[in-house]
Amino acid sequence: MNIGSFGFPADQLVKLEKILKLSKNNRYSLVEFDPSNLPDLLLVFGLDNLSSAEISELPRGYQSRLVVVAKEKPEDGGYAHLGYPLVSSRVVRTLDMMTSENEEYSAADKGQTGEEDNVFSKYDDQVAAAQQHAEAVKSERTGYSVLVVDDSHPMQQALAGELDKLPLPVTVDFADDGETALDKVSSNHYDFLFLDIVMPGIDGFETCTRMRERPELKKTPIIMLSSKNSPLDEVKGIMAGCSTYLTKPINHDEFQKVIARVSSWVDEFKNA
Repeated sequence: MNIGSFGFPADQLVKLEKILKLSKNNRYSLVEFDPSNLPDLLLVFGLDNLSSAEISELPRGYQSRLVVVAKEKPEDGGYAHLGYPLVSSRVVRTLDMMTSENEEYSAADKGQTGEEDNVFSKYDDQVAAAQQHAEAVKSERTGYSVLVVDDSHPMQQALAGELDKLPLPVTVDFADDGETALDKVSSNHYDFLFLDIVMPGIDGFETCTRMRERPELKKTPIIMLSSKNSPLDEVKGIMAGCSTYLTKPINHDEFQKVIARVSSWVDEFKNA
């Protein structure tokens, strides 16, 4: 796992290199920052360096791979934060969270082809297989039942609109908060669920955790929704039990790729 650095004073760069070498898993290598060959993660020293030309010109989706090293957290919650001064255990713990196997996707997909970065490129290899599988079982499917949990009614309608574009009928139910969602899943069957993170009452992480405690929902795909493009949110969602993740506002192409995978999972469960 290649870790780049930007804006570090010489003494702090030496300290960082020592910390990475002392890591028990020994999987981190400190590399020079090269915009044409981006590292897996990039540590940026100081809040001021976020506005530098080198950082601001990076591909949009690469923001989720930036870690700001500073005393204060950045105002933009989309950036991961690592407290300063550097502490070995804190550095390694942060890197471990951000490089979880559930979070990794190849740096070769990150703008090196000259195309705009797409945070859902990690799904591309599986989409074709999912579509082939969908065609194979299409004659056996009758439709899907879906629960959308979001306190924003415009977002509910946006998701319903995307679901209406699927080739088979979709019955959509709605819940404005986590407690209502838990009541609905206790009395209804859903093939998959969309779950917002920030809601009144219990948040999406807690709602997801409670859903996974129900035996009948152990394998139900749960797609977590967030307006934040934060890898830490993704990690928390995975720990809570979500199947995959979508960032709001919803992008049509990204949505359809994720649904191709999810519908494939649902078909596999039905035919298991």
